[in-house]
Amino acid sequence: MERTSACGSANNVYFLCLIDWQTRILSPDELKEFTNKIMGSSASKSDDWKIKPLDWQELADIVYNVELGFYHSRLIFYCSLRSIPQDILGIREIRKRLESKIEDFCINEVTPAIKLYNKEVSEPYIFIYPIFELNSREKFWKFRGQKPYSFSTTCFFTKLDDPEGRKFIWKKVKMRISGAKIISSEMSDWFFNNLINIVFHEGLYRQTRDKNNKILVSQLPVYKGLENRLEDFAGRLMTTFHEFSSEHVRRRIAKIAAIASIIGISLTLVNLLMNLLKIV
Repeated sequence: MERTSACGSANNVYFLCLIDWQTRILSPDELKEFTNKIMGSSASKSDDWKIKPLDWQELADIVYNVELGFYHSRLIFYCSLRSIPQDILGIREIRKRLESKIEDFCINEVTPAIKLYNKEVSEPYIFIYPIFELNSREKFWKFRGQKPYSFSTTCFFTKLDDPEGRKFIWKKVKMRISGAKIISSEMSDWFFNNLINIVFHEGLYRQTRDKNNKILVSQLPVYKGLENRLEDFAGRLMTTFHEFSSEHVRRRIAKIAAIASIIGISLTLVNLLMNLLKIV
C-alpha cells in the first residue's frame, strides 16, 4: 500500500478494520483461501499485504484512488480525499458516507467468508476505526484558539512530536481524538506506522476483549468507533508516543555524541601529525 508522501499536500482517510477470529486460528492454506475470497487472485502484493483498487464511482465527489489492503486479520481502506472538509461537520459527512460504503462491503464481501471458517464466531465480526490525515495548510486547522471556546476544547486535542517529520527541526502533529475517529495533520511514515499499530493494539484488539467480557454490546456484524474506551485509548496513545519520542531523542543524542567524539579524535590526530611534521 503505497502512501502519498506526508511532506506533500495529501489529504487522506484510512479506515482500519480488524477481524475478530476469537479462538479460531486459520491454517496457512485456509488463510490463503480466505484472502483469495475477499481480495481475488489478481491482487497485487506489498510486503505481506495483498492490495486491490476499488472502483467506488458513487463516492467520486469526495474520494479518488480508493484501495483495500488485507493482511491476516487486518483490512485497511485507503482513500485520497477529493473534497477537503472545512470543519468538523464536513469530516462527519465524509466519514458517514465512507463508513456506510465500507460497512456494506464488509457485510457483503467479508463476513460471509468469515462464517465459512468460523461458524461459532459471535457478532460483531469486524471492528472499524477511521483516521483522517489533513494537510496542516488546510482551512480545517486554521482556528483562532480563543479561550475557552476553540477547536482545542471541542474534544481530546493534543500535539505530539514527530521526530522524523523534518530533517533538522522536529515537527508537531496536531491530533484530535474522539470516540468515532482520529483527525491529524500530515504525518511522517514513522509517525503513521506507529499510529496504525497503536490503533490496532490499544484500540481495536482491546475492543474484541471488551466484546468477550460483555462490556460492548452490538447486534451488527460490524462495530464502529472506540467510544466505550476513549479515555483509556487516548491515554495509552499519548504515553506510547512520548516513550517512542524519548527513545528517538536518546538515540539521536547518542549518535551526535559519537560523531562529535570521532571529529574530536580526528582533529587531535591531525594536530599531532602536524606537530610531528614541524619537528622533522
